Amino acid sequence: MVITTPSASASPTRHATPAAPTTVAAKTPTATPTAPHTAAAVVPAGCQNLTVPNGVKWAVTQTWANTKGIAHIQPKPGGFYYGSCGTTLYAAVRFEVAPGATSNDLVQLQDEGTSLQFFRFTPETGWTFVGSDSYPPTTNCSQFAPVALSRQWHCS
Repeated sequence: MVITTPSASASPTRHATPAAPTTVAAKTPTATPTAPHTAAAVVPAGCQNLTVPNGVKWAVTQTWANTKGIAHIQPKPGGFYYGSCGTTLYAAVRFEVAPGATSNDLVQLQDEGTSLQFFRFTPETGWTFVGSDSYPPTTNCSQFAPVALSRQWHCS
């Protein structure tokens, strides 16, 4: 399945249990750098917190939906982290039910939806689901994203 990525913008959130990778191929997303959450954040060259385009939100949501067999989900408002280190893009997101949710959707979200879900994008693989936070949350994004990026997301 190939997923193309339209564009626009959005916001951040944070947390990590490894899972088998699931991939959704997509066109290379474009993004706009944003300032780190605090001026004191030390960020090595190459890692940037980014404004997330709507197309990236859609592709990441589809990747998780395909992985979990969920049809009616959406990112929680204010619950999406997005950034890059070099040519690799990273996303961390919490999901919630969307209109038309089935009982299967509700059960899946009850079990994992409130935990932060982690994704990675490379031009070779597209978006891949790489894992989710444990319960209770560890607030350690560096389990799935580089430490430099996790610090910008305030979850290292």
